[in-house]
Parts: sequence; structure tokens; C-alpha cells
Amino acid sequence: MVFSHFVLLLLLGVMLLSVMVAINDYKYRRIPNIYLMYAVAYWMVVFATMFFYLPTVDVAKGLFFSIIGMVLGGAFFIVPYRLKQVGAGDVKLVMVFGLYLSMRGVILTVLLGAMIGGVWALYLAYRQGGLKHMWYNMKFMARSAYLSGFQDMGWDLKSDGSIKMPYGVALSIGAILIALEQFELHWAKIQALGLQ
Repeated sequence: MVFSHFVLLLLLGVMLLSVMVAINDYKYRRIPNIYLMYAVAYWMVVFATMFFYLPTVDVAKGLFFSIIGMVLGGAFFIVPYRLKQVGAGDVKLVMVFGLYLSMRGVILTVLLGAMIGGVWALYLAYRQGGLKHMWYNMKFMARSAYLSGFQDMGWDLKSDGSIKMPYGVALSIGAILIALEQFELHWAKIQALGLQ
């Protein structure tokens, strides 16, 4: 077995996790810890198995990049979590994505998730007639930040009229897109090895 075989196993795992999280977060607005615990356990089994088939140096390198991805994923969401813009489930989910997708993958997942979430939020605001109110709030926030010398920025962004959306869905779609891209690359590597 080559490294790409194990990467495919990890990518299948993260895609399954993403589908389960997206469905649950969309229906119930929560990301169950049990899904994340199973995902981490699966990740550990795959990495433990790697030690039997691959050189230790290669596995240790992959392990290092996975841990860095997890830490980086959590770091991205510290500020939004403290500002109560994302929930703890979103932070834990991105950390698990970091384990599976490593540094580059988690960065791209967060960026894609932000773009998907932004477009979705604009659609929801449009559908609920909140775009006009949203522009008013943005102007108010910019003006008050400027007038206070960027000192007083403690706005209550979770007002009664705010639009709530399950951000785990957007993050999961981002993770699936990155995983599919990586799956195609590693599948091509395996096919090329098979032809030699």
C-alpha cells in the first residue's frame, strides 16, 4: 500500500462526516459531539494502521501536518467564537477538518465555507426582506467604529431580527469540495502507479 491509499481512506471519512454534520446541523441547528468523536477515532485508526505499512518518517510527517491543521483550524475560529458569531460545535468541526485535511486543506475549507455561508446569508436576507436593514446596520457599525476611534465595537449582532443559519452546513460543503479535489489527485496517483 502507498500513502495515497490511506489518504483516500481519510478523505472518505471526512466526506462522510461532512454529510452527517450538514444534515444534522440543517435539521436541528447543532453538531453532535458523538460525530466528531467517531471521526477522531477513525482518524486515529487510519494513522495507527499507516505505521504498519509505511515508513515511520512519512507517517510522522503526515501526523505533524494533521496536528498543525487541527490547531490552525481552531485558531481561525477563536475570535468569531468569542464574539459569539459561531458556536462551539463549529470550532470543534473545523479542528476535526484540520486533522483530516491538514494545513492547506483546512485553510481552503474555511475560505470556501465563508464564501458559501456569505452567499447563503445574502440569499436568506433577501428572501426575508432583511437586505435593507442589513445595509443600515453595516453603515451604522462602520460609522460608530470610526467615530469611537475603533475603540467601541461591542455591537449586539444577535438581535431579534438577525438571520440565523447553520454555519456547519457551509463548512461541510467546503470540506467536501476540498476532499473531492484531493480524492481526484490521489486516485490519479494510484492509477499511475498501477500502470507502471
